[in-house]
Amino acid sequence: MAPSQAPSPSPASAQDALLATKLRAPHPRAGWVPRPRLVRRLLAGTERELMLVCGPAGFGKSSLLADWVHGADRRVAWLSLDSGDNDPVGFWRHVTAALDGVHPGVVDRVGPIVPGAAATPFAGAVTALVNEFAEAADEVALV
Repeated sequence: MAPSQAPSPSPASAQDALLATKLRAPHPRAGWVPRPRLVRRLLAGTERELMLVCGPAGFGKSSLLADWVHGADRRVAWLSLDSGDNDPVGFWRHVTAALDGVHPGVVDRVGPIVPGAAATPFAGAVTALVNEFAEAADEVALV
């Protein structure tokens, strides 16, 4: 290796390099307007397995969901996504890390199964993640 080249990170150090702010629900900003009617609709929708919140950029989707998360009476894992997350390996590593925050040990049990190359099938990792939560005593929401 040439002296000017830095060694590539090992899988363990790459796992440690996850951006922690992506794994926390944001707090309301100054001037934020609470939307209790919409929060109540989210609460009513928790009986479903999937909820989709749609709206144009800047219309408060993340703020609404963060308000719901901060008042939720269930365990909620948060993952903020952006255009840089268009990589399956990074995406599943972040999902696993977010879920580990509410179900400790997920990264230890499922993280090593997440493939290191985008061409590797993810079926085993996704199956292990689903099985991990199928056996959990209480439900977890992933936002």
